[in-house]
Amino acid sequence: MRDAEILLFFCIVSGIGMGTSYLLLRTSKEFRWSSFVAFLFAPVCASLLLTLVYGWRVLFLFAVSCVVGFLMEFSLGLLYHKTLKHRLWSYDRYNVGGYTSWLTIPMWGVAGVLFWLLGRVVGL
Repeated sequence: MRDAEILLFFCIVSGIGMGTSYLLLRTSKEFRWSSFVAFLFAPVCASLLLTLVYGWRVLFLFAVSCVVGFLMEFSLGLLYHKTLKHRLWSYDRYNVGGYTSWLTIPMWGVAGVLFWLLGRVVGL
């Protein structure tokens, strides 16, 4: 498979998974672990399945993206708040100092894999 086809497949699987989660749980206004897991299940599985195509380096990229994204979000939120006395965002669940949340970690991993695939498609 070419990289563009893999990127398209990744986006479709992730979109279907997140869209299904939204449709099933859209009436609920409160946090539920089931909705959180359903929202992330397809994109995280698609990221991890890419190890079959690209090898274990995708898993390493996923892990590094989790850590770097989490630290970057925390640092930027803290810096913005300390500099301009205003918060960019707020988290209600499992927040870390009010600047990020432990729940964002897998999202950063998916984002890292997505950006890596996009970079391969455009020739970086």
